[in-house]
Amino acid sequence: MTCPRPSASTPPTVAALAVVGAAVTRAVDVPVGVVVGHNDGPSAVAIAHAIGARFVRVKVLTGVSVGPTGWIEGCAHDVATMRRRLGADVEVWADVHEATSLALAGSPAWAAKEAHDFGLADVLVVTRDSGVADALDDIERLRAVADVPFVVGGRVSLDTIADAVRRSDGVVLGSAIKRSSAPDARIDPETAARFGRTLDTTGHRA
Repeated sequence: MTCPRPSASTPPTVAALAVVGAAVTRAVDVPVGVVVGHNDGPSAVAIAHAIGARFVRVKVLTGVSVGPTGWIEGCAHDVATMRRRLGADVEVWADVHEATSLALAGSPAWAAKEAHDFGLADVLVVTRDSGVADALDDIERLRAVADVPFVVGGRVSLDTIADAVRRSDGVVLGSAIKRSSAPDARIDPETAARFGRTLDTTGHRA
């Protein structure tokens, strides 16, 4: 079973990600995560299980959102089925109202509770277009809803990284460490190193 179109990816995409992912897990000594397409959770679980990755990120685990590619439907049942079928010990990191699409109903508290209680999410990801401070405020409120780790899903900068790691259980660094905001932009080693040095001064590991 796969997530409803257009979220499901194609076999060539799954195959390529598995090959690349396997090479990455062999080359590094840090936990590796997998995200496939925009919301193909089942394929992400299958790849992560095959390559020995630790977690997958699913943007819309429960509920319904609308984004640039159309409707995005929650795939919690399909993700759970894939985990059970493979016997996969893979964590599911679920977004609370994923930032690049618009949730059609429900508050962040509702989304967090459903992702945790129904979707069996192991970690919840919170992103706010209005900034990291608002995401951290949301996390403080949502801890009463779900007893799981919360991470900031994006919009983090060198100026906000210290506060983000202090008030959450982790952060996702994406465009912040790339050379530009272009879709095909590469990671800038110096910027990534600056984030690492900043985290070192706060006593956290990059």
